[in-house]
Amino acid sequence: MALNVPLSAVESWGNERRVPQPFPGELIVLSRSGMECELYDDSGRWKSVKGTLYLTSLRLVFVVSSKDLPKSRFESAEFPLQGIHNEQLKQPIFGCNHLALQCHYYDGQPFEGNLHAKLYFMNGGIGTFVPALHWALIQTRRAMNRNENMNPDTPFMNPQDLSNMQANAFVDPSDPTTIYISQPSITPQANTTLRRRFR
Repeated sequence: MALNVPLSAVESWGNERRVPQPFPGELIVLSRSGMECELYDDSGRWKSVKGTLYLTSLRLVFVVSSKDLPKSRFESAEFPLQGIHNEQLKQPIFGCNHLALQCHYYDGQPFEGNLHAKLYFMNGGIGTFVPALHWALIQTRRAMNRNENMNPDTPFMNPQDLSNMQANAFVDPSDPTTIYISQPSITPQANTTLRRRFR
């Protein structure tokens, strides 16, 4: 897990929005607006912020909304699929559906002890995003079982499998998730280098 990962501005329907800067070979699979992210470690809880959640072929990336940036301690947060564990979908009777998970973080991050995250689905259903994330985590764990020393920045999903998953994804009409059939046009940046090891 890392904070303030590189972002790029992309034009979409006349509006500019920020998306995660992809690593070589990384593909954006889905995005979900209307999310809220809450982080907490052994030292306490961070203020929750609203934004957009992206699922790529390597990671989950939460991008804080422009409106919440002034009160946020970070602009973006990434959760590598390899570092996510103990994930649970919570569907309370009162309140929003949310994912609770733990994630390993990289050296040099401002966390103490175990890192927990809650990702709240503030509007709409979860029938498109959650099954896609579940599929991505299964693919990641299978790849890790085949190769324990896998580099966290090396794509491990077959592009054809990803394409088939996107084409055959169940679309929940109450879920405002965007499925990326083609990739946004993003100019590569020089600072998307390999990350340091997990803590």
